[in-house]
Amino acid sequence: MSNNIVEVIEKGNRRAEIFYDDFAENPREAFDNLGIMLCKHKRYNLGDRREKFDWEEFDSWYDVKEFIRMEYKAEVILPLYLYDHSGITISTKPFQCGWDSGQVGFIYIDPEMNINNAGKPFSKEQLEEDLRAEVELYDMYLRGEVYWYKILEKQRPSKECPCCHEIFDGEEEWVEIDLCSGFYGLNCVREVVEEVLNEN
Repeated sequence: MSNNIVEVIEKGNRRAEIFYDDFAENPREAFDNLGIMLCKHKRYNLGDRREKFDWEEFDSWYDVKEFIRMEYKAEVILPLYLYDHSGITISTKPFQCGWDSGQVGFIYIDPEMNINNAGKPFSKEQLEEDLRAEVELYDMYLRGEVYWYKILEKQRPSKECPCCHEIFDGEEEWVEIDLCSGFYGLNCVREVVEEVLNEN
């Protein structure tokens, strides 16, 4: 993991150090996702792996969308756009720069996934919101906005004199008491860190 500190938060005798997580898991592979993400790009392997999907059969993004709608019976489909300049970022909305950005695919929901715990379908608005949230999470991963933290506590550990074996308090020092990784987004890791720092 990276040892370059992104941010330090101190409270009382505790300090949190936040770092970039260089070994973050791809949320499209590590988590159960509601949506299915189909992407096509010459240089990047993006989205979910669907080996049966043959991009050569389609002449336009409209054709791809219609195929998804008909073949997979998908009612909720959102376009995916990529901006590629000193790093990549993905979104369900087009980027302003037309030179370094463009559409790369779609994210959609299989109708069989559109059932909540009560056995009823979600609203289209809720499903679109869920899909956008999945894309935002994936975007954090692509941009390297995944973090880990460690918590240190100022302690004065007891030490033993090597001559007389008397026990005495040593100098104050920072001692690591906790660490955790895999936080997508700086605000997320900040919230968790604040909770940990406030614990007794």
